[in-house]
Amino acid sequence: MNRITKTIILTFTILVSLQGCGQKQATDIQSTRIAISDYSQSFISFDSPNIALSNVKIIDGTGNPSKTSQTVLIENGIIVGIGDANDIQIADDFFELNLSGRTIIPGIIGMHNHMRIPESAMLSTSPKLYLASGVTTIQTCGTGNPFEELAIAKSIDRGEQPGPEIINSGPYFTGPEGKSNFIRFTNEKMVRDTIRYWASKGVQWLKVYRNTRPQDLKVIVDEAHRNNLKVTGHLCATTFTEAAEIGIDAIEHGFIHSYDHGTEREVGVCSKNNDFRTNLDIDSDTVKDVQQNLINNGVALGSTLAIFEAQANVMADARDLEVMAPIHKEAYHQRKLRKKEQGNDWYFKPEWLVKSMAYELQFFRQGGLLVAGLDPGLHNMPGFGDQKNYELFIEAGFKPEEALQVMTSNGAKLLSRTDIGTIEKGKLANIVVLNGDLERNPKVIREVEIVFKNGIGFDPNKLIESAKGNVGSETDNTMVYFGQKTPSNEPELFAPNIISKPNRHEFGCTISGDGNEFYFGVDNNGVTEIHYTNLLEGVWSPPSKLFDSASISYNDSMLSPDEKRLYFISNRSLNEDITKDDMDIWYVERENKQSNWSEPINLGLPINSPLNEYYASFTNDGTLYFASQDKTLNAPNYAYDIYRSKYVNGKFVKPELLSESINTNRYEADVFIAPDESYMIFCSIRKIGKGQGDLYISFKDKDGKWSDAVNMGNAINTEKHELCPFVTKDGKYLFYTSNNDIYWVSTKILDNYRE
Repeated sequence: MNRITKTIILTFTILVSLQGCGQKQATDIQSTRIAISDYSQSFISFDSPNIALSNVKIIDGTGNPSKTSQTVLIENGIIVGIGDANDIQIADDFFELNLSGRTIIPGIIGMHNHMRIPESAMLSTSPKLYLASGVTTIQTCGTGNPFEELAIAKSIDRGEQPGPEIINSGPYFTGPEGKSNFIRFTNEKMVRDTIRYWASKGVQWLKVYRNTRPQDLKVIVDEAHRNNLKVTGHLCATTFTEAAEIGIDAIEHGFIHSYDHGTEREVGVCSKNNDFRTNLDIDSDTVKDVQQNLINNGVALGSTLAIFEAQANVMADARDLEVMAPIHKEAYHQRKLRKKEQGNDWYFKPEWLVKSMAYELQFFRQGGLLVAGLDPGLHNMPGFGDQKNYELFIEAGFKPEEALQVMTSNGAKLLSRTDIGTIEKGKLANIVVLNGDLERNPKVIREVEIVFKNGIGFDPNKLIESAKGNVGSETDNTMVYFGQKTPSNEPELFAPNIISKPNRHEFGCTISGDGNEFYFGVDNNGVTEIHYTNLLEGVWSPPSKLFDSASISYNDSMLSPDEKRLYFISNRSLNEDITKDDMDIWYVERENKQSNWSEPINLGLPINSPLNEYYASFTNDGTLYFASQDKTLNAPNYAYDIYRSKYVNGKFVKPELLSESINTNRYEADVFIAPDESYMIFCSIRKIGKGQGDLYISFKDKDGKWSDAVNMGNAINTEKHELCPFVTKDGKYLFYTSNNDIYWVSTKILDNYRE
């Protein structure tokens, strides 16, 4: 049975008996199979429920020396056997991959792996780059938008998009003098309430920032631990020693922020003097005492060597430049020029990197729990920086097995996880296949052939290719809707198998400004229905019907500017819950988003008439654009025109017919009006059209006149029927219906139609 074809969740309990090293082994293993979306499947290179990785070198993440000529058996995403290739038996139903000449390591656990960089977000690309680089689990170590990242984490868990398992953090906490966009410690009750709130939403970690004072940290740690959250810190106003005694779980960036050794320091205040970074003797008793105090109090130290290397040397790899968006690539070149001009005055000294490497090796060798993450930023790209960390650890003097221990099993220990972090029987099959001998050449860490996550083999090349030129771009700075990468100038099917399902007709959608409500039409054997889904606590709810009727049609939903009304059309009778011969514009209303919708209300005169009215759309000031059947005597049934009605004193005034630059004597309907009334997109059926119905666009000139409508051409229109345009409130994406499905495309495409 192939995993990627499953459409339901199945849980297996497997009793495995295998011959390994001459001894019979038996274990009970729990594994879960989930549905995998078509989009995620496109990145999978290998999948089989029973896999044998044979004749391979293993560095297992425990810190023990490597083993050669090994075979690993995987069943339903779980490692069920490991042994010498000459001894272990491979059953007939196992698919064998001969990995001679390769090294396998555990999936990397990134413990400081943001989905944002200071300049922008990487919401679409970073999950792919992490996974492509062998990072199968990340801890986000603070975030500016927890809900957004919780949604992505759960989307990955549901199989809707590829990426690592994400251990989510809450928002940053800081002291009263800290950054205004962080949660400042203003009073204890507020802080405790905030922590409880985010714990209830599913975050597992909190991060405190530089201005957090010891008295602030004490409250944060206490409340976090009460709610089973862990706390890490990018410290300054609080020293390592103070934080350890308070009970913090981890400290980030190691040596660079060890203000225990800073001069001109005031208790609870950030020091501006970094002289210790240059003058400190790493091998001194003073340093060792601070490190030992961390060890005695069970405090982990977070290594972020990759970002320090990027700051010190400003030398991007070709692969970094390939995936960076043009704006960030240009910023890199400018930064490189500034470093050359400043020379020895550059803000981050190369010797600080060298001392950081020595500090971390010493901490590790003393018995400290060292973990690693890349802290993405500058040209330090997701995943690539994690691999760079390994190379830097080797340069610092770590043995290969030690470096991998830091990057895998140590992270699992800090996460309190026993199912990941090592290649051992009974663990999840998170395994990275490297082409070459990692012990002989550290750069083999970059030669990823397959990344197994829960036993599914992902293709790193496909994942990287999908991110090229896009990291930190405008589209990357947008939440992934329904697990789908945001489109560029090429239309893409929207949310396949979730919204746009095969053998079903979907059409006409509207999305709330915050992206948390999605309404769309479905044709159910000739009766149209409005379906809706909500983003609740980071999870999209299963679509539900807004109205339940076997005979009355409802469709063409559109939210009002204040989103307190939802407009739609229906053939519902005014007086009884039965159908009538024409479609009217109706609406339901609510006090706020937490309220239920009212019963349907007919918009009435002067908008509705004895003929059909279609598709309501609104400007920012409430002006209504809609279509109505041609009211001219003897007009054909297929003739519709677009009208405009201002909203004055709580009422719509008499509609005015738009000019001949928009309307013809044929079909013009399904109009979307830009909120600022600068352009409109509508459906029209014309003799010169490309199909049954095409989308047209018109722009308003400086004199307030509409330009002659232009067919949107082959970029949008086909020989089929295109209809129901809608542009998201942020102006970034155009949605429309084509061939019975909903498509979307970047609104940058609209620039092609401007004169």
